Amino acid sequence: MLDGLRLLAALAVVLFHYLAGSGTVPWQRTAVQLFPTLRKVAEFGWLGVVFFFMISGFVICMSAWGKSLQQFWQGRILRLFPLYWAAVVLSSAAARLGPHVPGEPRVTVGQMLTNLTMLQEPLRVNSVDNVYWTLWIELCFYLIFSFVVLRGTTHRRVATFCWIWALGSVLAPASGIALLDQLLVPKWAPFFIAGMAFYLVRRAGRLEGETLGILALSWLLVQHRLPAIMEGEGHGINWKVCLAAITVMYLLMGLIALGKLDWIQWRWLPVAGAITYPLYLVHQSLGVRVIWHWNERWGAWPTLLGVIAGVVLIAWLLHRLVERPLVPRLRRLMNPPRHTSQKISA
Repeated sequence: MLDGLRLLAALAVVLFHYLAGSGTVPWQRTAVQLFPTLRKVAEFGWLGVVFFFMISGFVICMSAWGKSLQQFWQGRILRLFPLYWAAVVLSSAAARLGPHVPGEPRVTVGQMLTNLTMLQEPLRVNSVDNVYWTLWIELCFYLIFSFVVLRGTTHRRVATFCWIWALGSVLAPASGIALLDQLLVPKWAPFFIAGMAFYLVRRAGRLEGETLGILALSWLLVQHRLPAIMEGEGHGINWKVCLAAITVMYLLMGLIALGKLDWIQWRWLPVAGAITYPLYLVHQSLGVRVIWHWNERWGAWPTLLGVIAGVVLIAWLLHRLVERPLVPRLRRLMNPPRHTSQKISA
């Protein structure tokens, strides 16, 4: 079920980037004129990002359980980087060789190479694609969660980590310590904390008092942070509607954590999970320039549906042609076979 929700979140972000802009990019005529009803819905598509963060808290906690720190980071590197490298190269090539949209900055070779590290944000280098900012937020989560993995993941340690991170995310902005504010990502921390708490519910099989307290605190921090998030991201939409949508996300995650949706075992869900990440990585850099260049020729709806189908296909190809063959090879490189010496008796 989580795979299906991740795909829905990704498609929401896709619609947001394609339709919710206030100017004429990428449609030359405004999306308000072309898609008056759908655009109103797409304005809330940015909430797909916060749902990603919540699901990430759940999934990362689950995948790290019982793993060593080395196993944890190997899993994260293999999951994130092969597809990301391919997306950076593909998006850089499209930016340099493909159609350009107004105001698009030129992508340099140095910028592309720096982006391959996924550290462009702390290095103050522009991302090849604006959507990459979320990957640095994810990396910060992995870095601080590594302290739990190092000690060993248990219910008590994860719950304590949630409390400490929640408190730290409140104090960090007032500390004046830029590194602390960078690592604890105060605006986004409550979503990851909620996801981890939901995984604790999943493991326990019931909603306990402490996890309920963590979830309540995270929701209260969300409603406090939400206006700043909306202002910082430039979303002039209704705060109450956004909070209601996030509350629905909490309810959905609660149903998953309690096993109420385990009956959903649709065959396409693993495919949905496989294409979600590459779809997120390439949809903006490739899709926006295609819309800008061809929408007047093809028409609004054929362009929108065609571009969405196209980026979904590219995401699937990246999974099949990059991730599936490359990840096993990288795993073997990271875990070379150990040769034991044998004594030869005379």
